[in-house]
Amino acid sequence: MIEAGAQLASWLIHQVFDDYPFLGFVGCDEVKFRGQVVPGNRLYLLGISTSFKRRRSICSLQGVVNGNLVFEAKITGMPV
Repeated sequence: MIEAGAQLASWLIHQVFDDYPFLGFVGCDEVKFRGQVVPGNRLYLLGISTSFKRRRSICSLQGVVNGNLVFEAKITGMPV
């Protein structure tokens, strides 16, 4: 779930800033796992960029399965 969230965070930043280099995952904070994702489940990811600076970006993310919140986290990335 965290890896999927980190990939979404990278995609979000690239949608806004085309010239931004590869966004490397450097940390996660305020992580809460509230459920599990099992084979056959569809995980929907929701994310928003909450802080963007040239050397660091932070995105707040949530994961939902069958209408239930299964995780939430703040993902930090840096250009690599």
